[in-house]
Amino acid sequence: MASNPEGIVEAVGASVASKGLYAGGVAGFVGWLTQVNWVGVGGVALALLGFLVNTYFQVRKDRREARESEARIHALQEQCKR
Repeated sequence: MASNPEGIVEAVGASVASKGLYAGGVAGFVGWLTQVNWVGVGGVALALLGFLVNTYFQVRKDRREARESEARIHALQEQCKR
């Protein structure tokens, strides 16, 4: 899983963002069902915030994994040249 500090921060951030996304969705739905506008708006805002944070951490993860992949490919190519 994530053993380095940056990986741990990424995992925790993605987990929190995911839970925020779900909580916001539920709050928005409850607000819609009860017709309480501020609960619905707050839920949608929380879900949107969770989505944005989740997207941010996913982009960071993708970039990190691309760098790691390039480094592995480069190391394998160097081994093949010997």
